[in-house]
Amino acid sequence: MGVNVGEVLHQTALRHPRRVALVEVSRQGRSEVTYEELDRGALRVAAELRAAGIPPGGRVALAAQNGRAFVTTWFGITYASCTVVPIPILSAAPEIALRLAHARCDAVVTDRDRRETAARGLERTSRAIRLFDAEGLGDARTPLARPEDASPDDPAMILYTSGTTGRPKGAAITHASLATHTAALVHHTLALGPDDRVLGALPLTHSYGIRMVVLVTFFAGGRAVLLPRFDAALAVSCVAEEGVTWLPVVPTMLSAVAGLGDEAPRPPFQALRWCLSAGAPLADDVRRRAEERLGTEVRQGYGLTEATFSTIDAPPAPRTPGSVGRPVWGVEVRVVGEDGRDVPAGAQGQVLVRGNNAMSGYVDDAAATREVVRDGWIATGDLGRLDAEGRLFVVDRLKDMILRGGHNVYPSEVEDVLAQHAAIADVAVVGRPDAHFGEEIVAVVVLHPGARLDRAELDAFARENLAKNKVPREIAVVAELPLGPSRKVLKRELRARIADGRLRPVPLSGG
Repeated sequence: MGVNVGEVLHQTALRHPRRVALVEVSRQGRSEVTYEELDRGALRVAAELRAAGIPPGGRVALAAQNGRAFVTTWFGITYASCTVVPIPILSAAPEIALRLAHARCDAVVTDRDRRETAARGLERTSRAIRLFDAEGLGDARTPLARPEDASPDDPAMILYTSGTTGRPKGAAITHASLATHTAALVHHTLALGPDDRVLGALPLTHSYGIRMVVLVTFFAGGRAVLLPRFDAALAVSCVAEEGVTWLPVVPTMLSAVAGLGDEAPRPPFQALRWCLSAGAPLADDVRRRAEERLGTEVRQGYGLTEATFSTIDAPPAPRTPGSVGRPVWGVEVRVVGEDGRDVPAGAQGQVLVRGNNAMSGYVDDAAATREVVRDGWIATGDLGRLDAEGRLFVVDRLKDMILRGGHNVYPSEVEDVLAQHAAIADVAVVGRPDAHFGEEIVAVVVLHPGARLDRAELDAFARENLAKNKVPREIAVVAELPLGPSRKVLKRELRARIADGRLRPVPLSGG
């Protein structure tokens, strides 16, 4: 029996064609789109992809900012029974090239602002990949298609992540996983309905954004209010003027909202029920200030690319300070010790997850999949504990990852790029606690003998080869990196030296 997660839109459009599905809000104004209009646009995108020779099961990359074109393209790709490969909008050309080549994409769809970067990425690949314009796909002259059935086990999305180590890997998320987890979130956790208005300030190229802004909202028959990019003042104005009922965000967004002046609308906001913060740890001070500014509770959730939204501390249960909540319906969570056995309630260990939200595996990387997935359980690389009521508390990260502004930044990716610079002999990248971003990226480098480092030139080099959010903001030059007995860089020691002032990074030009 076939299943296509695109039916989340198509079926709602058949039942409620004239209902507003999407509101686009920017500094230039607002526009509304009905479910029928979105559905027809997606059907035409599917028809154009077929006409261009993209076969069912083909992989289509999508790099575009939030808006109607992104949504119709995302669903058009799924309607054609193809796989969406989202590309974060800040990605540099080498990062785009890596994803296009590794996923063996047949096409890439971009908006106007990303077309040039995507074209440079295409030049770095040896595949024949079609380049489409998101704003030009699915116009009214294209005949309507119909959604294709897909196998439940077919990947609907491939999301790139470094997992616990190494180069980026493509986590395959099946149609069945997306559809089932979406239904579970709506019915059992979020309790969304047709009267809900969900603010979409999160980038839809990320799993958090597409799931929690678009899929759950359309499944519930509600309305998604999209911003092209995050703007704290505009977001709060939307909460007031659009009657937003639910707000999913990352901690840096809450920090920006909490810092707004009196010129922005203030509570009470009659419709806003609660906010969900995920993607990075939420400082208690930021939570308190954001709650005061928004006039409602901020709760936390937890997941990872390989198993998005495993737990959510959702109403109506009372909020538990510091907890990321109980498992979502269809998801199981364990905490195990080094021996792989469950630890008692309250004891710390590695968090394991399995359920309907889990990836089917890393694309074309069975070895990496086996490292992370055992007997169906995903080893998250996070240190946590479960209380007697089954609520999860995430204590620390076992894996070497930086969380900057809700974005996962894997040091190995940044190190691989910086190591190519002519002046750098060795490099280690670590995170430094930051009040606004959660963590800031610091590069600690050893120079080749006699070499001199121009910080502005290194900044330009990094920006050419890395997404903006992955570029180190600070740098420290050292004679040597601290090494352990196995000659592995002791990053914990580097972080300790930065914390106590023995190592004092300086800003990298460009900020």
